Amino acid sequence: MNSLQNRSTLLDKQYDTGQFSACIVTNIGKEMIAKSQNGQTLTFTRVALGDGLIDDDDDILSFTKVKNERLSANIAKWVDKQNGQFQIQFRVSNQEVEIGFWQREIGIMAKIDGGEEQLYAYATSGNGADFLYDKTTPIDERIVNIDFVIGNAENVQVIVNGSIIYATIEDLENAIDEHNTDENAHDNLIKRLFGSAEATLDSIKLKIKEWAKEVCLPLSGGTMKGNINANGYNITATKFIGNLQGKADSAANADLAAKATTAENANNANNSSVANKLGTSTVGSATKPVYINNGVASAVSVDLSTLAPKASPGLTGTPTAPTANVDTNNTQIATCGFVRNAIAKFAPMLDTMKKIYPVGSIYMSTVSTNPATLFGFGTWEAMPAGRVLLAQGKSSWGTTYNAGSTGGEATHQLTVGELPSHGHSASTNNVNQNGNIGWLQAGKDYDFSGVFATSYKNHGANVGNGESTGVWNCIFDSTHSHNVTINNTGSNQSHNNLQPYISVYIWKRTA
Repeated sequence: MNSLQNRSTLLDKQYDTGQFSACIVTNIGKEMIAKSQNGQTLTFTRVALGDGLIDDDDDILSFTKVKNERLSANIAKWVDKQNGQFQIQFRVSNQEVEIGFWQREIGIMAKIDGGEEQLYAYATSGNGADFLYDKTTPIDERIVNIDFVIGNAENVQVIVNGSIIYATIEDLENAIDEHNTDENAHDNLIKRLFGSAEATLDSIKLKIKEWAKEVCLPLSGGTMKGNINANGYNITATKFIGNLQGKADSAANADLAAKATTAENANNANNSSVANKLGTSTVGSATKPVYINNGVASAVSVDLSTLAPKASPGLTGTPTAPTANVDTNNTQIATCGFVRNAIAKFAPMLDTMKKIYPVGSIYMSTVSTNPATLFGFGTWEAMPAGRVLLAQGKSSWGTTYNAGSTGGEATHQLTVGELPSHGHSASTNNVNQNGNIGWLQAGKDYDFSGVFATSYKNHGANVGNGESTGVWNCIFDSTHSHNVTINNTGSNQSHNNLQPYISVYIWKRTA
């Protein structure tokens, strides 16, 4: 069996990680694709493995992470398969697995720019999962390739971390193939440098000598070509061919002095002083500095009036600037693109807020900020102070409250009709009648006065010895009167009509 067959057999074994469904891009993943098209960077960070089972009512598209993550795997390599298809490879080892688990779910994790890592795509094997033993039962590292969709996403990158266990046969063979086909590797480099398929040590030495004649000066004599940069160094020469760059501190030779001066100062050998004497030239309203090139003094070709100052520039035309990410919060310039992206992101939120607070709605807060400033829309008026909210309609006690009507009072003084039924304590004077009627003589009538007025009537016969016989009629008259005193109480004040409360700002949207 040759090496390719061996590798195919090994990969078939290593790729065995259970029967997983096709990778589904989540709603968050779709949002990431859209953001990558607007200039943000979509980065695939890692792979999350879990043992969660999918229930009938689970909505995979709304997942933000795997149901029960048990292991995190680094991305080892990736391939853009074009036409919106993408493939990543990750390695699975149980060296850090404390408790074995069934590999039922795979989550491709990604993020946008420096944002939070979230679930981009998800795959599940359900009951067709393989079991990953804990680290007490060592297993060979498994290699898994997984394909998923990136659509027309742009600015895609991948965080790649190679295996921490070992390099696979595939890794080694790919590295060798890549190295051998590199035009700078081994024999290819020698053949390309020396233009010979049969380069020897002698031929290489000879070629180097030929190169040296073209690019190096001999120790004595020779002709220099091109410009000489002498910045910071002293050069002694009789004549230069080409441009002298840098500062010539001394120029004893007349030709060099002539190159460095103008007719105004033909014998001055100091370039810096000559430049100072030349001064500046003025073009229109702009002052252009003068420079010397090959002994010729000329003004800078750029009109300084066309350049914007660093502080408070007044730009014209159509100036451009980099477009920042939509969530940027600093002092950089906001471009038209930034504004449009921000509107596209936050306009749906604004529409939702307008639906939450339509005209006629009430907003309450302990902060005095007008909702028009807070939300950015609508006309709001403050509700009258001291008013509380009451549900409109007919109440269970029979009173009808119309929307927008007002009523109630903060304090109230009870009328007589509103007083509860009650009693009072009272006191009276006593009237006492004391006396002894004594013996009554038969055959006579007697009248008494007092609290009880008594008439004693004799209807019998006198039988002697002061005694009478017959019927005696006694009449008691209890009619009388009393003086009753009832004391007053209370201060005739209004009472508080408010329940325990907390005072807030209440606003009503009018437009």
